[in-house]
Amino acid sequence: MTARRIDEHTLTVLEFDTVRTILASFAASDLGRDAAKSLYPSVDARWAKARLAETSELRLVLDRGERVPMAGLRDIRAILKQFGKKETVLEPEPLLEIADTLAASSRLRMFLTNLEPSQSAHLAAMGSKLGDFRLLVDEINRCVGPDKRVRDDASDKLKEIRRNIGILSERIHREFMDLVSSPNLRRALENDKFLMRHGRPVVALKANYRTHLRGTVLDRSNTGATLYVEPDALVELSNEMEDALFEEKKEVGRILWQLTHAVLDEQRAILDTVKMLALVDLTYAKARFSVAYDMTAPEIKPDMSLHLREARHPLLLEWAAQQKGCDVRALTDEIVPIDVRLGDDFDLLLVTGPNTGGKTVVLKTIGLLTLMAQSGMHVPARAGSSFAVFAQVFADIGDEQSIQQSLSTFSAHMRQIVKILAGTNDRTLVLLDELGAGTDPAEGAVLATSILDALMRKGGKVATTTHLGQLKGFAYTAPRAQNACVQFDTETLQPTYRLMIGTPGASNALVIAKRLGMPNDVLARAGSLLETESDGTTELINQIQATREDAERKRTDAQALLDDAKQTRARVVKRLSRVRDEGRRLKQQADREIDDSMREVRELADAFAAEMHNAPQQWSQKASQLAAQISKLAASTPLAVRHEKFIESLRRGDSVYVIPFKREGIVERVRRSRRTIVVFVESKQLELPFKDVAKPA
Repeated sequence: MTARRIDEHTLTVLEFDTVRTILASFAASDLGRDAAKSLYPSVDARWAKARLAETSELRLVLDRGERVPMAGLRDIRAILKQFGKKETVLEPEPLLEIADTLAASSRLRMFLTNLEPSQSAHLAAMGSKLGDFRLLVDEINRCVGPDKRVRDDASDKLKEIRRNIGILSERIHREFMDLVSSPNLRRALENDKFLMRHGRPVVALKANYRTHLRGTVLDRSNTGATLYVEPDALVELSNEMEDALFEEKKEVGRILWQLTHAVLDEQRAILDTVKMLALVDLTYAKARFSVAYDMTAPEIKPDMSLHLREARHPLLLEWAAQQKGCDVRALTDEIVPIDVRLGDDFDLLLVTGPNTGGKTVVLKTIGLLTLMAQSGMHVPARAGSSFAVFAQVFADIGDEQSIQQSLSTFSAHMRQIVKILAGTNDRTLVLLDELGAGTDPAEGAVLATSILDALMRKGGKVATTTHLGQLKGFAYTAPRAQNACVQFDTETLQPTYRLMIGTPGASNALVIAKRLGMPNDVLARAGSLLETESDGTTELINQIQATREDAERKRTDAQALLDDAKQTRARVVKRLSRVRDEGRRLKQQADREIDDSMREVRELADAFAAEMHNAPQQWSQKASQLAAQISKLAASTPLAVRHEKFIESLRRGDSVYVIPFKREGIVERVRRSRRTIVVFVESKQLELPFKDVAKPA
């Protein structure tokens, strides 16, 4: 473990690997799945904010119902690394995998960079880092067909060779059929099927009729009753076919070698693009995970605090969905949410009460959601939840007993806590379950008190559970410490799983015993003993508790008002954004209508000037001047000005949208004097007027 990595033991006890596995299931390719399974919580706040922003932007795309073009992605890293080490020709199948992946990269690049900039700045930045390999993709697809064979049209030479192979094949078949249809050979034939042995055409001949056909025996049946004879009449044609097939193999090898070199020339750029594709797919998985589990984007704050609002444990949601066989989103109401805060008005949260199971879930929810936020994932909590980015997260949760090391549960816990004490500072989150358990209650309580005091002096943010009642007093008397409990229903004898901050948990032992039928005399005796052992602090604690509960209710009410205000502000901002978007849309529509109208007027003026060409010079000249003035006005419309600037910026190799063909092309040459542009569209060279090209979508 290094100082820049979250404690591995913490990742294990909080089941972060299970979350990574669920995340991987939402990826579109092996690239994204591998990235999800190796995802690690970061201790860099800027990194976490950037990754969360990417997830949020892609979640917004999915919420709008847009389809992200993820199809075609392949993990081609092994192919590229393998062929980078040795001089081996890439076969058609891996070439097609490379082409498919690079084509998918181009589609993603276009999709991401053309999203609304104000809502997708991070996605656009990711898209801009995807390479443009359209020329390479076009060349591979030109040479290799979907049947994974090199196309006839890959080269003129290959086309001619295969034409010759076709002619030879027809001649060989014709000669063969003439041979086997001969009456003199009928009785000698085993069958008249066209057969090949060792790449040569043969006749299936009965062994006892061997002398009926001049030729060479190339094979025989297992019983020896059938001979496979290459007729002398076909030898010359077979030799020609063999030579032609050899030439075909050579030419195919040459074409594959050229394609291999084209790929290897771009190997570094392709590998960089593949890495970015993995990150895009990982972000896609995070966004889909967020949708499926009804998550929200947490805020990242610098003040080493966390606030969870209506948070749910994602693995509890997953478990409940599996039990009921339905989507997770349909079950969010069945998992009781918790509201937790830490590091704001207190640094230690002590959750006390009976051992009902709810306390541990609180710790695991805090820890796991913190790890998810620091990994750039949304969290299953209400909007407004926030986290610090902790430099370290320590967790001591569950039974740590080790038979191999002959350690008791208590000893194993102490070993972990010693490590936690050594590594805690003011940027550390510490989660301790059942602190002080496993030994004498009195000794456990004083040891737990000392541990908590040491952790707080080191500046750690601590959440701990215990069933030791003596620790309640510590949380009341220690500065920046707070009691809490998981609410227990004494009527049903079941936990409600609602966390109540400011209220210590009662053991409820006597209440539970009474509900379960304990005799009254036993309960009375226990009650009198409890009063005798009380040192008078219970009444004081009850008074403090009542005060804190009242303060907590007021804080909750104030927070609710603040949340309502934030939501109102968010709605106003969203409405304002829609108004601005509508304004931009209307302006663009107006620009188009002005441009279309001016184009129609210019065409009418040009037609009028042409008709007036043979009129008296005075009128012809005036018509030409009018057409020129209208043309100048048409060139000054907003759209025309932007188009002219686009044309001025074009250079060889740039992409343009070719309007008549509804395809993208690559600029070969710009002839400004002619006001034309030479472009390649699907391997064809065309010369078009400026007006027929536009900026790619």
